[in-house]
Amino acid sequence: MISYLKILRPSVVLLSAFGVLVGALIVGYQQTFQIFIAVLVGSLIAGAGNVTNDYYDYEIDKINKPKRIIASGKIKRKNAALYSAVLYVIANILVISFLNYYMVLLALLNTLITFFYAWKIKRTIFGHFVDSWLAASTFLFGALFVKIDAIIIFLFSMAFFANLGREIVKGIEDIKGDKKVGAKTIPVVLGKIFSSWLAVFFIISAIGISLMPYLFNLLSINYLFLVIFADLIFIFSCFVLLFNPSKSQRVMKVGMFVAIFAFLAGIY
Repeated sequence: MISYLKILRPSVVLLSAFGVLVGALIVGYQQTFQIFIAVLVGSLIAGAGNVTNDYYDYEIDKINKPKRIIASGKIKRKNAALYSAVLYVIANILVISFLNYYMVLLALLNTLITFFYAWKIKRTIFGHFVDSWLAASTFLFGALFVKIDAIIIFLFSMAFFANLGREIVKGIEDIKGDKKVGAKTIPVVLGKIFSSWLAVFFIISAIGISLMPYLFNLLSINYLFLVIFADLIFIFSCFVLLFNPSKSQRVMKVGMFVAIFAFLAGIY
C-alpha cells in the first residue's frame, strides 16, 4: 500500500495542491468545498501523471533510478496503468460534477497532456516545456474560479521559468539513461555545460519576474520579504548545480514552495 502512495510522488502532488489553493485564494474565492474539490482534482491529475510517467519510464528508470517503484518491481506495470486510469477518471468526474466550465476544460486538457507527455513528449526537447506548463497551470486552475488577473500571470510566469530550469537540471541528472534509450532531451542534445547555463538563465528569469508584483504595487511588503528569501534559495541552487545536479533540483523545489507561499502572504 505504501508503494501506491510513494509512486504518486507526494512532494510533487503537494506542490500541485498548494498551487491550486494559492491560485483560488489570490483571486479572492472563498467557497471551501469547491476549493477542496479543485485541490483534490489537481492532486489526482498530478499523481496520475506521475504514475503514468513511471509506467513509460520503466526502461530508463532501470538505469537512472532502479529504486523507483515500478523499476524495482514493487508495483507491476499493468497495475500501475490501471491505478493511473482510475485516478484520471475520478479527477475528471469530480471536476465535471462540481466545478465550472473553464476548469473542466483545463482539467481535461491537462489529463491529455500528462498522458501524452509521459508517452511521447518527455523524451523530446519539448518535454521540459510541457512539464513546466503542467506545474505552472495549477495556479491558473485555482484562479479560474474567478478570473486570470495580473498577479496570477506573474505567478504563472515565475513558476514556469523556475520549473523549466529545474526540469533541465533533472535532465542533466538523467542524461546517462536518456542517452541509452535514445531520448532527445535538452541536456542530451546540447550537452551538460550549455544545459547548465540554460537552466541558470531560466532560474534568473524567474527571479526577475518574482520582483514585478511588488514593483507594480500588486502585493504587500510581506511578499517582498518572502520572495527575496526564495530568490536566495534559487541562487544557491545555481551554485549547487555546478557540482551536484541532483541536490540542486531538490533545493529548487524548496525555493518553489517558499515563492508560492510569498504570493499568498502578499495578498495580506
